[in-house]
Amino acid sequence: MDIGLIALDLDGTLLTTEKRLTERTCAALEGAAKRGVHIVPATGRSLTGIAPEVRELPFIRYAVTVNGAAVWDMKENKMISRKAFSRDQALELWDFISGYHTMQDACIDGVARMEPGYYNRAREFMADEPRTHLILSTRRPTEHMRDMVADEKNCVEKFNLFFRQDRERERQQAKRQLEQFPGLSVTSSLGNNLEINHIDATKGKGLLSLAAYLGLDVSQVMAFGDGENDISMLEAAGCGVAMANASERVKRAANMVTLNNDEEGVAYSIERYVLEVR
Repeated sequence: MDIGLIALDLDGTLLTTEKRLTERTCAALEGAAKRGVHIVPATGRSLTGIAPEVRELPFIRYAVTVNGAAVWDMKENKMISRKAFSRDQALELWDFISGYHTMQDACIDGVARMEPGYYNRAREFMADEPRTHLILSTRRPTEHMRDMVADEKNCVEKFNLFFRQDRERERQQAKRQLEQFPGLSVTSSLGNNLEINHIDATKGKGLLSLAAYLGLDVSQVMAFGDGENDISMLEAAGCGVAMANASERVKRAANMVTLNNDEEGVAYSIERYVLEVR
């Protein structure tokens, strides 16, 4: 395959269930990078929320963050593209989601922020310790969140809602209601959450904007993912690869299915199709 860019979802894809980047996977990424392939995290996380073991890899320069709302050149600290909410849209959404008994956060100017009351109760909403650690390590406790959302100087890129594990019916109800708002993209990545972005902020559109910026044809783009928020990216890429742990809907959006994230599916496919190791 003539691959020039590999886009990688993090949670459930590149990282193991324990949120680790394995030696084999790291070696496969480095091998591809040495061949001139751009290795690009493509995540629902904010820029500051990208795991240090990924962000600090010397061959990683670009990142698609916040589900495509912000695409970054991290070396130059330059934003390549951004699709954020208008001020009125952000405030309307914040007031709506505040009516649900959920843990919620907002990504503002590349930083995921959460009211301290929710931050201190994260374990009530997360299914296991690795996911709890993910929240605690990537969110910044912040007082008076509504004031931040309302501040004209701030750019709101995404809202996130986490429902308790026994509140799936409530989550589905909220999803249906949010889908009635104009101009939104509503997806999920962790099973019990809803991720709300501007309608033009998707991983697929973010990935295509980066490919165009780098002068690459879509046929040269490979993307890996496992979640609902990865579907647009798998469909946009010339070669979309779903993880074995993905849902059937995600697998249908892909060109192929690899091993699961704990079986180093990313490494397996890069070795086979990019490095051509048999």
